Amino acid sequence: MDMRNSLLQLVPLFVLIGSSVTVQSTSYVNGVPTCENYVLNTYLFLTIALSLVVTLTLFMNVIMPNYTEMFYSSLMSLIIILIVHIVLLFYLRYLIDTISPLEVKKKLATWLLFIINLTLFILPTLQIMLKNNEGGIIVSTMLLTLIMTSALSLIAFIKPELIKTEAWTPYLFVALLGLILGSLLPLFICMFKACNGSFLNSWYYYIATIGVIIFCFVLLYHTKKVIENSDKCKKPEDADYMKESTNLFMAIINLFLNLLGRKRRS
Repeated sequence: MDMRNSLLQLVPLFVLIGSSVTVQSTSYVNGVPTCENYVLNTYLFLTIALSLVVTLTLFMNVIMPNYTEMFYSSLMSLIIILIVHIVLLFYLRYLIDTISPLEVKKKLATWLLFIINLTLFILPTLQIMLKNNEGGIIVSTMLLTLIMTSALSLIAFIKPELIKTEAWTPYLFVALLGLILGSLLPLFICMFKACNGSFLNSWYYYIATIGVIIFCFVLLYHTKKVIENSDKCKKPEDADYMKESTNLFMAIINLFLNLLGRKRRS
């Protein structure tokens, strides 16, 4: 059983290596991005990102089993680490959106740093679950996320006319803002009145449920954008696979985290 588990844990690494090798031959011609195979290349970068997160999580859980204890060693260290991670996430995301696709090495380094920082950010949650013997919940949630992502992507590619990106943009912005405020609201409520665990558990269960719905629409939106940008791609600087894959990647990660939060509180 241990041997089988060890081999299964190597699957994300093999996927990572295979996708990385493939993308080198399909995405670039003489070191310059190409518009050919736009959709394929975007999803290859997405596959690299997702398999890298899983590989890093498994690897760091082995070499840094006490990372969570360090993370939560004191309230001050928790606040500082959270602020650093969040600031880095926003800054690196900004760089991914603004660095030209023609600056391949600079953009790739920024993209990889973004993924590593995000992995470190979510690692404590996963480590706590693994120590509580909730690894089965993580795996089942990953499979559910994969099924939902595949189904939603299929819908977007078969019926792209159902997704109106321009019309959806303001509604998704308001929905995401509301989700953030809804997640923070208990912090303010609990400052003025005592909050029991049952209240917080129920609150975050419903927030996670709403989050799942919102990120399903976000995933549909960004999948349609891939289709649109594929049609618009005419020159190398239009082939921004890393920016495109990051949009999909963040939608899938948030879908996974909200599904995970909902399962843990059900």
